[in-house]
Amino acid sequence: MRYLGIDFGLKKIGLALGDDETRIASPLEVIPREGSEDYIERLIKEDGIERFVVGLPVSAGSFHGSDQQKLTEAFIEGLRSRGMHVETCDERYTSTESQRLQQEYGLDMPEDALAAMLILQSFFNELPRP
Repeated sequence: MRYLGIDFGLKKIGLALGDDETRIASPLEVIPREGSEDYIERLIKEDGIERFVVGLPVSAGSFHGSDQQKLTEAFIEGLRSRGMHVETCDERYTSTESQRLQQEYGLDMPEDALAAMLILQSFFNELPRP
């Protein structure tokens, strides 16, 4: 089954691809938030995406959630209202880890795409083994 990992941001969205057979996530690209629904619809058709894993910004000290969390939850509900299966994954520290990967390995991949990869890989790592 093909998955699309999503790092949802206010202005841009990081994307990563993976499948549950290999359980390996790969960074894809970063797209503008505006018009992202149409682009994601095209990915569903072209790449056979069946499920989504969206990073949810869980605030450690807030019970009511941040503005970013509320916007992300609205984005998730928009996907679900279109009949898409969406999982969520805690995205805390993915930006910091993305920056570390860029510096340590000299990766020429946008931070948001790397964050989406980390979100999706974290999800795969938590799946039960067959």
